[in-house]
Amino acid sequence: MLAIIIFIVILSILVMLHELGHFIMAKRAGIGVEEFGFGLPPRIWGKKIKGTTYSINWLPFGGFVRLVGEDPTDEKREAKNSFYVKSLAIRTKVVIAGVIANFILAIVIFYIVLFAIGFKVSLPLFVDHKFKFVNQSRQVLVAEVSEESVAQKAGIKAGDSIIKIEDTQISSIDQLQKIVRSSEGKELAIILENPVNNQTKTIVAAPVYNKELKAPALGINLGELAVLRYETFGQKLFAGFVHSYNILDYSIRVFGQLIGFAIKERNITPVSEGVSGPVGIAQITSQAVSLGPVSVLQLAGLLSLNLAFINILPIPALDGGRFFFIIVEALIRRRLNPAIEKWTHAVGFAFLLGLILLVTYNDILKLLR
Repeated sequence: MLAIIIFIVILSILVMLHELGHFIMAKRAGIGVEEFGFGLPPRIWGKKIKGTTYSINWLPFGGFVRLVGEDPTDEKREAKNSFYVKSLAIRTKVVIAGVIANFILAIVIFYIVLFAIGFKVSLPLFVDHKFKFVNQSRQVLVAEVSEESVAQKAGIKAGDSIIKIEDTQISSIDQLQKIVRSSEGKELAIILENPVNNQTKTIVAAPVYNKELKAPALGINLGELAVLRYETFGQKLFAGFVHSYNILDYSIRVFGQLIGFAIKERNITPVSEGVSGPVGIAQITSQAVSLGPVSVLQLAGLLSLNLAFINILPIPALDGGRFFFIIVEALIRRRLNPAIEKWTHAVGFAFLLGLILLVTYNDILKLLR
């Protein structure tokens, strides 16, 4: 229940800040704001102040801003304070203000997180990737621990990273496997690190002979972590900006490779497994809550960054779709047919709603599995 509440709070803050960006920029540009709502209708309470209705609504998921003339077929679109009649520059500022607000929030959050954990952060390494403007190294991640294994009995947990065995620094899976398989069953002093808070602990475990591997083993499945260290004054000064860029750049590359693999194999499963909707994000929030406040903040920063990126894509009904129509108008130097623009956004909204339902269904199936 706590995780669900925290998920709703995070989502509401991110969306409200996004809408607040639109609201502030519209007010500064002299555009009328008909309603600024917290949550989604139906309405619980509303009060009109200087032409704007401020409302609280029943569904506690984010909020919305309704501008005068935002609908290109609205009869008020020719009004002096209408969004529709404003210049290309002003409309562009209003449209992208929400995206900028989410980018700024992500940057601020990552500054706080990086400061809290000593400017050292670890990320699961799904593809080989070079992060920019930061010192980078690798660690071996414990992805899974077998039941009743030596590792489980010794206290090794999924999510730990193995940074040292005896006096040897571990930087690759091959290196770790060679040490374990040549141990001849002797006890090994293993130093583990929690990638979330960077705390370390030392355990002792004696690898046991595995018939399938025909060698000693600890009973763990392994992955890799990219360890990013912001060490110099310059790196720390721009850490929030750089980390936001690195996370976004890496996410785009991973998702791009998933799509490429899906097309090559003619199998949509890799993409569906790598995408999460509200149910999946709520489950991730539960995991973040169990790891502590820093992990929750990291998740909030990541969600804010993703919200900004998705919204700027040229998809109808999103900010990027509205920005695309502004660009087209600038290129052809005339307004497009209002009805075409309206129906394009309507179709885009229906598509997005269907996609959310499909992803949510897939999240529920994954949860049941």
